[in-house]
Amino acid sequence: MAKQTIAKLRKAVGFSFRNKKLIEAALTHPSYRNECVSVKPVACFQRLEFLGDSVLNFFIARRLYKLFPDADEGLLSRLRSILVSRRVLAKIGKTIKLHRFLDIGKHEKKQFSLLKEKILADSFEALVAAIYYDRGLKKTEEFLAKHFNTYFDQKKLFRIDPNPKSTLQEYVQKELHILPSYEIGHKEKHQFTAWVSIHGKMRSKGKGRTLKEAEAKAAAGLLKKLRSGSPLRKKLIEKSKSGI
Repeated sequence: MAKQTIAKLRKAVGFSFRNKKLIEAALTHPSYRNECVSVKPVACFQRLEFLGDSVLNFFIARRLYKLFPDADEGLLSRLRSILVSRRVLAKIGKTIKLHRFLDIGKHEKKQFSLLKEKILADSFEALVAAIYYDRGLKKTEEFLAKHFNTYFDQKKLFRIDPNPKSTLQEYVQKELHILPSYEIGHKEKHQFTAWVSIHGKMRSKGKGRTLKEAEAKAAAGLLKKLRSGSPLRKKLIEKSKSGI
């Protein structure tokens, strides 16, 4: 890795590195190493990714446990799954312009727009592990706190929930003791339409390129309505309690 690239990475991350080869390994995607026989990083990208995932989960779990003292295990697990999701990790990777420092194979480069989220998320985990090995836990947590602090908010987290269908089901079961009902519309202009409702009320609509995406958007819309304190939500709770 060129000195100029390392300098730019240092600026993006916020501190310098002692072990340049370790950082280089974290930024060398397996696809690149497989194409270039001469590329032999000190550490393995996949092993760093594995460790980074564990370090990240430890940091997130500890922070959530402290920030939400009244949250039960289910909610804490849901919040953690959102924070360590591919979507959030890729967003942070994009923030520090991680893609500019990655060595990626030719095939992956051609499909980068399709694989971007996965590559950025995996590379971010590898980078976290490299920082942990290079600078220790304290520096790693400072780095993670800097990039995750803005996400430690329940309302914001649920807006970026990668699995709103599961969240809606858990929420409705807990609050109303019933299950949401989904309806599927006809596919039009390469788009699917889906509706989700509770007792036929509070209907929410979603559209997407796939049925899964349409249902997810519908679920996200209904979750927003339920959390907005709508008067209809109170009626639904009373209805569920009366056994109707």
